[in-house]
Amino acid sequence: MSVDRQAVQRTLSDWMGFWFAPSSLGQLALLRIGVGLVLLFTLFVGSFDIQAHYSLNGWGDQLTLRDMDPVAWPFSLFDWFSNDFWMWIVQVLALLAALAFVLGVIPTWTGGLSAVFLLSYAHRNPTVALGLDGLLLMGVFYLVLTPSGRVFSVLDGIGPAGRPATPLGNPADTGPNWAGFPIRVLQVHLALLYFFSGLGKLSPDWLAGVVFWHPRVAETGLPLAYEFMQAHPQLTVFVIYGAVLFQLFFAVFIWMPRFRYWMLGAAVVLHLAVGILWGKLPFNLLMLILDFAFVPAQHVDALLEGLMPLLERRRPPIGRGQ
Repeated sequence: MSVDRQAVQRTLSDWMGFWFAPSSLGQLALLRIGVGLVLLFTLFVGSFDIQAHYSLNGWGDQLTLRDMDPVAWPFSLFDWFSNDFWMWIVQVLALLAALAFVLGVIPTWTGGLSAVFLLSYAHRNPTVALGLDGLLLMGVFYLVLTPSGRVFSVLDGIGPAGRPATPLGNPADTGPNWAGFPIRVLQVHLALLYFFSGLGKLSPDWLAGVVFWHPRVAETGLPLAYEFMQAHPQLTVFVIYGAVLFQLFFAVFIWMPRFRYWMLGAAVVLHLAVGILWGKLPFNLLMLILDFAFVPAQHVDALLEGLMPLLERRRPPIGRGQ
């Protein structure tokens, strides 16, 4: 009976340890900076088309756009204002919130505001909402639940030696690692995202190996190496099946330490190739940034601790030479 009790306790301990794994403040900060930079870039680029997409006098009829929204009760800050002046005020505030999130200025609040702005844009005009918007919302949401602003932020106290006053490692040395729970859920979310993306590619176009020159591809843009790919159909089929198999099995092998870095390396190759060839670099860079959450916290800490001496040499002495 005691053996069974120990087995149950060990299983429960492993289960809790999986969800509340140790986290790295440095890793959380790097995720915050990466996601925030993509968010800031997306908002800045969207400023050039903001009147066409979100103004009351834009390209789409507001009642029609509302009917196209899959959410029964959509929320958008733009519904509160009736002229373009306030629309631009919202845009400027969204840019400032994203910049503050990148700089680590109270990221719990600035990230929450950024999530509200992302939802406002998506519900104002659902026809221009892309997968990048949903991925940004996912990344910001999970990072808001973590202490991602404790290091590498403008509010971070820097000691005389140039080392952050807050340790880079686990934010909680005792008790449950609550900061690790949102990151673990983010990892599970990403694994499911890869799996269902690969599952969705099990269609006749993909399985036949002709998806790259299917007429639907032309609607979203042809790859830069389109003619080369047409001239080498065997290579194209290999790439197509490789991408599908990678997405299907990513959710399995990413949890195995022996294969984890192999899968992350394959993700770098895949996302950079797709991002460059199809001109979808922001989305694929964001996927790689979020994939960084799979790197073990202790490995990130070791890397950052190794880089700190280099940063200290480049940092000018504080309080000297006066």
